[in-house]
Parts: sequence; structure tokens; C-alpha cells
Amino acid sequence: MTKLELIEKALYSCATIHQPHALKAYLSAKYLYERFGKDENIWAKTSELIDQSELNVAAIFSDVIKASKFSDSRIHRVLERGIYPAAYQAMFQWYETKGFQDIFLHYINIASANREYLSHNVTILLAFNCISAELDNKQIPAFLDRFTEFSTSTFSGNDTKVSNGGIVGVDKVLDSCINQFDFYAHNLITLTWILRCKSNLTKVQYESMLSNLYMQANSPLADPGDAVDPEIWGQCHQKYDSSVFVDTIKGLVFKFTSNLHQVTLADALCFLQSIFPDRTEELGRIAKYHCHLLEKSN
Repeated sequence: MTKLELIEKALYSCATIHQPHALKAYLSAKYLYERFGKDENIWAKTSELIDQSELNVAAIFSDVIKASKFSDSRIHRVLERGIYPAAYQAMFQWYETKGFQDIFLHYINIASANREYLSHNVTILLAFNCISAELDNKQIPAFLDRFTEFSTSTFSGNDTKVSNGGIVGVDKVLDSCINQFDFYAHNLITLTWILRCKSNLTKVQYESMLSNLYMQANSPLADPGDAVDPEIWGQCHQKYDSSVFVDTIKGLVFKFTSNLHQVTLADALCFLQSIFPDRTEELGRIAKYHCHLLEKSN
């Protein structure tokens, strides 16, 4: 498995649980490839993890669906209501007339104004925007199919909560996300993507996303089963210098084949450790905790 083969696989991988994660996992693998000293094994491992939760498709749906020209208002109605298979053609026509940046700007305004459990409305959207710049023309149709599935499952009749929070500093948000990191540390994954993509956001969007995340990290868990297991957490005390931290992260990625969040979480912990080196011990402990959870579930 190579990097190019992995992105092709990700482009043809659909969600089986709510939203498609494969393209975000591909980007995380790219970042880990650099962090792990250009370890080629990351491509095959990420491919294995994608197989655990995503559905492979061979078709480009927008190609096989024939439709007349939709008006702008019809495009938005079709996508907002999640009307399939018309949604595939609606998204493709939107892209043809206005380009992906127009599509991204529409949805990022919605995502930044709303708080969603696990924040996939933010992280997957930002990942799609990042990956759009590295695709060639022949990859765009499959990319748009995946984006159609993501946008309709995320922004069509969802139960997001409008943010009413004020401005919150990054350090305060990080503290809250470390204290309550949620399922597969999604709060830390979200913080990573907000910080990583800050240059693609307006000041208002950036501050709103941080505020939403802070509120999410200080709200009761949507699933009490995601609470930290105190017995396992107690087994994770040790000294995490940079070397031990990286070894723990590699264990999280390579020792188990359970969930593609092994890659997205590992990437997030590495990103945060690189810009907050004083939090290495806490971030390493979170990585170790998830290793123990994976051991327990196997």
C-alpha cells in the first residue's frame, strides 16, 4: 500500500455509521508519516483500519444519475432534505458552477455556529477542505460523492445546538479537553483541526468553534459509557518524555486493528504535543489509556 493507493481507497470508502471518516484518516496518516520518520507502514495500517468501519464502493454516483439543470434554490433544497439520489447531482452541479470553496464557505458558516456531539461537523468538514487542494480532476467526482454523503448526514435536519458562549482562550480549551476528552478523545481531535486550519477560518468562526468546543468539553457526556474508566486510567501513570510519548503513539497505531480513530487520535496527540510540549505527559497518558482500552476490547 502506497500513499497514492491509500487516497484512492479513501475516495471510494463510504460511512457505515453516520459520517465518512476515511479521507480524514488519510490526512492523519500523512501527518503521522512525517512524525514517524517517513514510516511507509502507516499507509497499509490506515488501509486496514478503514476496512474496519467504512464501506467500499466502485461507482461514481453523480456520473450515473441523469438530471436536468437545477436552480440554486433547488440544489440547496435537495441537499438540505437529503433527497437521494438527486443529492449527488445537486452537489456536482453546485461544484461545476461555483467551485468547492463556495460549497465549503456555505457549510463552514453553519458548522462554526453550531455545537455537535463529537464535532464531526467541524473536523470532517475541515479535512475535506484540506484534501480538496491535492486532488486532480479525475478524483473530484468521487470526492464530491463523499462530500455529498457527509453534508447530508451532518447538516440535514440535525440536532446541533446554537452556541451562545463567549471568547475562550486556547489554553483554557485545552485544559477542558484534557480533563474530559470524550469518546476516542474527540475533543482533542477537534481542537487539533481547529488549530491546524485556523488560517482557513475567519476570526469569528475560529472563536466560535473554540467556544463550542469548550462548552462541549464542560457538558455532561452524551454517552455515560464514554467516561474515563478510573481503574484503567490509574494504570497509565509513568514518565512520558518525547521518546516514550512517540513509542506510546506508535503502539496506539500499530499494535491494534480496531477503529480508524486510532490514526486520527494519534495524529491529534502528536499535533498538540508539538505545539504544547509542556503537556507531553498528559497527552502521553491519554494515548496509553486508549491502548489499554483497545487491549481490553480485543
